[in-house]
Amino acid sequence: MALVVFGSNDSRRAQVAVMRLVATALETRPFDGDYAELVVMFSNLLGCSGCHGFHEPPDFSDLLGPTLPMESFDETIAMIDALLVDDESRNAAVNAGLLVAMFAENPDLEGLLAARRIAQSLGCDESLIDEIVAVADATAARAKADLFRRFLSNRIDVDSEIVGQQMERHDLAGLTRPDDIERFHRLVAEAPPGSLGAEMRRFYDGASFDIPGTPGVPLPIEFLASHDIHHVLAGYDTSAQGEAYTAVFNAGNASTGMEWLSVVLLQWHQGIRVGVFPEGHSHLDPVVMATAAVRGSQTTTDIYDANWDWMSALDRPLNEARESLGIPDGGQVPDGGSWHIKPA
Repeated sequence: MALVVFGSNDSRRAQVAVMRLVATALETRPFDGDYAELVVMFSNLLGCSGCHGFHEPPDFSDLLGPTLPMESFDETIAMIDALLVDDESRNAAVNAGLLVAMFAENPDLEGLLAARRIAQSLGCDESLIDEIVAVADATAARAKADLFRRFLSNRIDVDSEIVGQQMERHDLAGLTRPDDIERFHRLVAEAPPGSLGAEMRRFYDGASFDIPGTPGVPLPIEFLASHDIHHVLAGYDTSAQGEAYTAVFNAGNASTGMEWLSVVLLQWHQGIRVGVFPEGHSHLDPVVMATAAVRGSQTTTDIYDANWDWMSALDRPLNEARESLGIPDGGQVPDGGSWHIKPA
């Protein structure tokens, strides 16, 4: 799922229309505030002729006014459906709409229900939205575990039943083999100066948490260590905002990244505990957020893929590693900057 679709102008137009419908809860509330700001920001990026090489930028202005030109929901959906040529583009449009609902600082049930109705109307899988609705509505405590199990299973390519069994034992870290932990710790400790591994060493030296694979750390290194590498490669810190921007980068980069973005926005943006870490509230900058999505979608290697050999990159020079993966310049943390925001 790419949050910014580098496809036809028709698919871009459909995506803006879906985001608009979610922002307005199917045109039952005004198009203003943070919702409108995020939709406008993404529409600007989708229509940026300099970014995408258009001769003339597409015009989305009719979708961004006080009202839509279509007279009904069915008419709007028919327009959207006609612009989307396959299941991949339909799912991308629905997920972009879902992002708008989850951008709200508190659970936006009206927006989530709008996203679900759009998914139903376009014939898309709505199971992820169902889980998020249940979590946000606080009506199904099991949905939190189901959402986290679904995400972790997809992320590390382990059967969901095995992940569920380890969750029941409170031993998700046990999914990692001891020799893999030993290899990761050795590669970080022995990484040459200027390498990705050396920057990871600096990352952990300044952290208030232990290196993944240490006794007591609650998640397998297949997820947690590679996630820390995503922070360093993409250049986002470990504040609540940095976690969200890293997750947006992942969602733009990977077909399965939306599950992780959902967990992060629920837990560290809306303050609903889903995973194994303390929850919190954070304000998100829509410009930084949209830019993270673009950078993720422009990255040429799916670094979120469970089959990507992230350990093999640890001894490579940091800049060379980023360049070889096609990661564009940007992020929050400059060279030599802190990866960890100290509490005031």
